Amino acid sequence: MNTPVSNSFDYTPAKVLDGFVLDPADCTATSLGLSESRTSRVVLVQRDRRFLLCRTATGSFDDAEIRRVVHDLGQLYLDVSGKPAIDDFADDVRQLVITGECRECPLFDGCVTCYRDAVGSFFLEDEAWLRKELAGLNGRVLDVGMGQVPYLGSIRDEVQDGALEYHGLDPEPGVLEAAGRMGLPLRLHEGLVEDLPENEGPFDHVIALRSLNHFEDVDRALARICTVLKDGGGLLVVESVALPMVRSREHSATSHEASAGGFQHYRNWDSERVLERIRGRLPLDVVFHRPIGPDTCDQWILKLVKA
Repeated sequence: MNTPVSNSFDYTPAKVLDGFVLDPADCTATSLGLSESRTSRVVLVQRDRRFLLCRTATGSFDDAEIRRVVHDLGQLYLDVSGKPAIDDFADDVRQLVITGECRECPLFDGCVTCYRDAVGSFFLEDEAWLRKELAGLNGRVLDVGMGQVPYLGSIRDEVQDGALEYHGLDPEPGVLEAAGRMGLPLRLHEGLVEDLPENEGPFDHVIALRSLNHFEDVDRALARICTVLKDGGGLLVVESVALPMVRSREHSATSHEASAGGFQHYRNWDSERVLERIRGRLPLDVVFHRPIGPDTCDQWILKLVKA
């Protein structure tokens, strides 16, 4: 039986470091004992000319998990929404990236590392790529974990005129009811992908957009997707790892209170973890793989084709 897990954790500012110098040749982090700490429970955040020492006290993730997401993958976000829960990623958060000085520093591997505002939006770049990708779909398409169908606009005309037969699958009846009121010829299915009848296929394309971490059984789900996907058909998976956010202490407390008891994820897998479940087990070949890294947002992309 899967146990729901948190899909985010917070950092709160602990101290302003006056006079901090960020310089690989003579960095204040060294004199403060931060350059060989090998932890990401503490990070440095540069805001304009100020340097903030921020800490996370999360018990939902261990030190290795935190280090992997924040330092190795370079993921950190500033929550600017003021909301108890973010509902518009593009507007509610600002991505922070590892500074160039830190990337060049010989002590980078052990340091807590400093982050500053990203120049652009890696998330919006991904959104543009995804909308273009979806606009090229044709035939019978299955959207696994359709949710609020945020990308329907990219294929609305094709669905309306029948060039694309859209099937949406979701376990929540309310989601399906809302989709049914959109005035489009959508074919909606209630339930889990693991239990989708085989005779619903074959599909030309299956998409799973930020839904894989909600699958109750990833192995069963991927196997069933393969069953209903026709030979030569494509599978597109987009998913995220845990989201680390910088918030004020008050905002963090409010957010935790609002989310207490709410369902989040069963896991926070990266793309390599998913590929481990596919290689040698399922007839799926990788045609495009964009993992998460310091110059991406916190979501990975996999395009596969059924052999």
